[in-house]
Amino acid sequence: MIGQRSKTLKRLLIALGGLLVLAILGFAIASFLLPQYSKSQLERAASDALGMQVTIGGGLKVRLFPSIGVTLQDVRIRSQGTEWVAAQEAKMGIDLMPLLHRQIRISWIGLAHVALTVEQGRDGKFNFEGPSSATGILPAFDLADVSLADVTVIYTDKQNGNQWRAGPCDVQASRIQMLAVRAAELTHGLVIAAAVSCEQIQTRKLLMTDVKFALDAKQALWEFRGITMRAYDGHGSGEVHANFSGRVPTYRVHYVLSMFRVAEFWKTLSQQKIGEGVMDFSTDLTLSGYTVREMTQSSVGTASLRGSNLTLAIGDLDRELSRYESTQNFDLIDVGAFLLAGPLGVAVTKGYDYARVFGSAGGSSEIPRFISEWQIEHGVAQATDVAMTTNKNRLALHGSLDFVGEQFQDVTVALVDEQGCVRVQQKVRGPFTKPDVQKPNVLVSVTGPVRKLLKQANHLVGGRCDVFYAGALPPPK
Repeated sequence: MIGQRSKTLKRLLIALGGLLVLAILGFAIASFLLPQYSKSQLERAASDALGMQVTIGGGLKVRLFPSIGVTLQDVRIRSQGTEWVAAQEAKMGIDLMPLLHRQIRISWIGLAHVALTVEQGRDGKFNFEGPSSATGILPAFDLADVSLADVTVIYTDKQNGNQWRAGPCDVQASRIQMLAVRAAELTHGLVIAAAVSCEQIQTRKLLMTDVKFALDAKQALWEFRGITMRAYDGHGSGEVHANFSGRVPTYRVHYVLSMFRVAEFWKTLSQQKIGEGVMDFSTDLTLSGYTVREMTQSSVGTASLRGSNLTLAIGDLDRELSRYESTQNFDLIDVGAFLLAGPLGVAVTKGYDYARVFGSAGGSSEIPRFISEWQIEHGVAQATDVAMTTNKNRLALHGSLDFVGEQFQDVTVALVDEQGCVRVQQKVRGPFTKPDVQKPNVLVSVTGPVRKLLKQANHLVGGRCDVFYAGALPPPK
């Protein structure tokens, strides 16, 4: 038994020794062969591996331990004639066996201090996709390990003049594979499994921090799963599914932003202090198309915003409404601007004079409950349950927002009674930029004694009204 163990150990040592000799021989051969390659040859090898044009502007260092590889400085990647990646440093692992046959095959890639520039043209195409008429076939490759550290991403939408910046970000891909496809069909040929994290993503109106998600792309089907972030001091989560297999790309979006602060959200609309409190937002949308307009026209889904125990700096609404018939010194549409500026109204009311409404109102109102529910069909959002309560009153909103035609469609803001019947209402229609705001229509006096008398008379005759609001928000007690 002891002799058998000794023979096994001896064989193991011989095998390990043989492997060590082969490794030393391989390193010796690599140290002799690699320096013979010029930067142009390495550029060509990297270009073949990525299917894009790679140039090296800086120095080149050869590394033999713990594995064979090279470190490059000032690496730039171009696709379809446009530079979209620039890295201060790039490290690439080199397979030994192909190197023995004087071939360079890259096993892994690591980029550091990366600037990634993505542009979406007026036709909806990205700068790395190339023209739709491109017939060149991209070379296939399969990399098991690709990492990007300290990445800054700048995205520009030329059609709408929008831009956002992300970074610093880190990307760790366990696999990036490219199938042999036409250059114009880049998204159809990619297989990606990666984890992405960004310290922040900044748009013109929104700052998202601590953003993380997993990307799982299988040719034309891309999934962004486990999305988490912080925005407006709230916690965001969601997922995005993109399908590029059809004539036009389609998307399914689910997103939730919980417990975000009203004051932080309204800073995007006005520098005036709007109020305090926290709210919850959610949306489920499906849309398709290349351009923003196409996606807006095709959008279908829901959007919701809810809150409770809010404070709104729009003056004392209960006091103003109690004497509304005699004074009428403010528009109900001003209150409607707050109702609209929930899940959808930022686009509608971006030119609204919030400084006038909130800055000069004097005082504030408690909003015990707020609800804003919308159904979206082909770019038109229909109010399904939009209302809020003060301590003594309830206000509601009806109508639609046409985001394709950029118009109000018979939007009505109303003060309603306990039955949901209109006491005062005001309508707005026409373009978002220059709407036609009608004068308030007082259907029932809101002064105390008269209202009480009418309520008693209505009860005696068993009268009924056309209910304006029958949603989930009960009248204040």
